[in-house]
Amino acid sequence: MSNAKAKTISLLLYEGNLDGVISIEDSNWNAGELYSAPRQSVNELLKLEACKKYGVYLLLSKDKIYVGQASDLSQRITQHVGGKDWWESVLLLTTTDDSFDHADIDYLESVLINKAQNTKGIECENKTKGNKPKIKKFREVSLEQYLEEALFLMQLIGIGVFSGTYTHREGGTLINTVDIKTALALGKRTKGEALQYLKDKGYQFNNKVSYAGKKDTRGFYWLNPVTSLIKEDWTIILNDNDALELIILQIPANKFVLGDGYGELRVRSDKPYQIDIHINAKSFVEQKSEIDFRPYIIGKVSYSE
Repeated sequence: MSNAKAKTISLLLYEGNLDGVISIEDSNWNAGELYSAPRQSVNELLKLEACKKYGVYLLLSKDKIYVGQASDLSQRITQHVGGKDWWESVLLLTTTDDSFDHADIDYLESVLINKAQNTKGIECENKTKGNKPKIKKFREVSLEQYLEEALFLMQLIGIGVFSGTYTHREGGTLINTVDIKTALALGKRTKGEALQYLKDKGYQFNNKVSYAGKKDTRGFYWLNPVTSLIKEDWTIILNDNDALELIILQIPANKFVLGDGYGELRVRSDKPYQIDIHINAKSFVEQKSEIDFRPYIIGKVSYSE
C-alpha cells in the first residue's frame, strides 16, 4: 500500500470530551493549528497561548457565520462574547510559531468571507469582503495550501460550512454516525441536537436559548448564559438523560435580577459577563438564589421511543 499521501493527525481534547475545547494539528500542515470550542467553553479556550497569536476565526451558529481576523485572537474573541449573542461556537486558525503577519490574515479572512457568502443555507454576517489582500504570488500559494488543509480538518470535526452546504454542529464533533436520540442519551452532543429534535416535534424557538445536560454525579444542571439574556424572553432546555426527556423552560424578559441575595441570580466571579446557574435536577430549585424554576416549565418531550 502506498503511503505517499498518509498523514498523522494529532487531536487534543482539553476537557476530556468532544464537546469542549479541541486542538488539532497534522503532519501535512507545516506550522498550522486549529482550535474549536463551544461558547460555554470559550474562556477555557482564551487561556491558551495560541489565542495571543495572529490568526483568523469563525463564529458559528446553526444558520449563521461571521469571519474575522486579529493579531491578538484572545482580545477579539472576548469582545465578541459581549458584543454578539447569536453564536454557539468558535473556531480559530493560527500557527504554532506565530508566523502569520497582517497581510496573511487579511488574505485568509478575505477568502473565507467569500466562501461563506457563497455557501447555501447560511447567513454570513460579514457585510464587506474584508481588507484587500496584498501578498506576493509565492506567499499566496503557501496560504492556499494552508487553507486546503484547514478545510479538511474542519470537515473532520463536523464543521462543513465551506463544503457547499452548511452542516455545523455546535462545538464540532467526531461522532457523525450516532443518531440524535442516542447522542442525547449519551450526553455526547448538545444544544444543536436538542433544538433539532424539538423543532421536529413542532416547537419553535428564537435564538435566545440556553442548554444544559445533567451532571451525572452531582445531580444538577449547570448553565452559564450571558447576562444580557435576562432582559429578553429566554428559553432553557434541560436534557435529563436518565429519564430520556428534554425539559423546556420559558423565562419572561426581566423576570430575574442579578445580585448576591435571596432570589437573585449570581454571576461568575471569574467571568462576570456570565450567569452562574445550578438547577437541582429533582427540585428544579437553583442552588444559590433558591429560585424555583418549576413554574417556568412549559413542556417535557421524551426521546426514549
